Amino acid sequence: MLTSETITWSISGALLVGAVAAALAWLLRAAGWKNSWITAGICVGVFFGPLCCAHVFPDFYNTCVDGCAESRMELLRSQRARVALDLASASTKTIPDESLIVELDAWQQSALIRLAQNRVEFNYGALWITALFTAAVTLTRSPMSGRVCWWRGGGLAIGVWTVLIPISSIFLIAQIETRETVTTWSLVAAAIIAFGAAVPAGRERWTVMGLLGKDSESFDAARGTVGFISLAVACVAVWGMDFDSAAVWVLPWGTMFAAWGLRDHVGKFATQCAGPAAGAAVAIALSRIEVMDEFRFSPTVFLYFAAEDLRWIAASIGFALTLGVPWLRSLRISLAISSAPLPQAALASTALMIGVLPTWLGLSLVVSAAFTESLLPLRHRTTKQLDQMIHAKSQ
Repeated sequence: MLTSETITWSISGALLVGAVAAALAWLLRAAGWKNSWITAGICVGVFFGPLCCAHVFPDFYNTCVDGCAESRMELLRSQRARVALDLASASTKTIPDESLIVELDAWQQSALIRLAQNRVEFNYGALWITALFTAAVTLTRSPMSGRVCWWRGGGLAIGVWTVLIPISSIFLIAQIETRETVTTWSLVAAAIIAFGAAVPAGRERWTVMGLLGKDSESFDAARGTVGFISLAVACVAVWGMDFDSAAVWVLPWGTMFAAWGLRDHVGKFATQCAGPAAGAAVAIALSRIEVMDEFRFSPTVFLYFAAEDLRWIAASIGFALTLGVPWLRSLRISLAISSAPLPQAALASTALMIGVLPTWLGLSLVVSAAFTESLLPLRHRTTKQLDQMIHAKSQ
C-alpha cells in the first residue's frame, strides 16, 4: 500500500543517487573528461543497483533503492519450496500430489504479483523525480526552442528525412522481437530516438547559417519538425498507458513543447542543469535493474549507428534533395542538428521507471546515448575536417 513513508524513502533515495551521479560527473569533468554526464549516471546506477549496493550496503539498498525486501524474500521462499518438492520427488522416485503442486505454483505466482505491485508502489516517488529531471533536460534541449516555424523553408521534408532511419530501426526491432511493428513500447522507443536534434548556438550556429545562405530558415524549421514528429509519436503512445503512467510520460514532452517560443526565458543556470539532470535520471533508473543480465551488445551498437551516423546521413540527404545543397555542405550542416544524447538518455530512463519499455531496450538506448556523448570530440574533429574541405573547395 502506498504510504507517505514509502514515498519519502523513495524520493530521498532517488535524490541521493541523483546527487552522487551529478557529483561524479563534475569530478570527471574536472579531471578532463568533459562529456561524462551519462557515463557518470551509468556508473552510479550500477553501483547503487542490485549488482553492488545490494551486497555491500543491503540495509540502505532495501530501504532507499529497492524497498521490496519482504516481497522478495517471500518469492524466494516460494521458489525454494517448489525446488525442494522437485528434489524430494526425484530422490524418492515418487510423483508429488497434484494439489500440492498447484498450491506451490499459486504461492509463487502470488508472490511474483505482490513483488511487482510493491516495486511499483515504492518507485512512485522516484518515478516523478526522474520525470522532473527529464523535464529539465527536454526544456533546455528542446528542438522546438525559439520561435520556430517548422513548416516553412523545406523544414518539414528535411525533418522527415532526419527521423526516417531512427524510427524505422525501432519498428524493425519491434518486428523482430514481437512480430508486431507498432506496439506501445515501440512507439515510446520511436519517440525517444526521434527526439535527437541538437540546438546549436554561438559560432556553430553562425557557421551553419552562413553555409545555408538564403535558405537559413530551413535549419531551425528542420529541427522544429523533428521535435514535432517525436512529440506526435509520444502522444500516440499514451493511448496504450494507464492514467498515472501517461501523466509521467507526458510531463517532459510538455516542457519540450513549452520551449517553443520560450527559449529567451530559459536562463543560463537552467541550461547548465541539463547535464546533471540527465545523469541523475540515468542513475535513478539503472539502480533499479540488473544491468549485467539485461545488457545486449548487438541492439546497443545498432541503435548507436541508427541514432547517430545514419541519422546524420539521412539529414544530409534531406538538405541535398530538398534545397539542392552541395553534399559536403549538407554533411556539415546536418552535423549541427543530428545528435542529442542527453534527452535520449533521460527519456529512456523515465520510460524504464514507468515500465513501458523492455528493460534491455531501455538500457540499450541509455548506453548508446552514452557512446554518442563520449564520442563528441570525434564529432568535433569531423566538423573541422569538413570545414577545411569546404574552404579548400571554395578557393
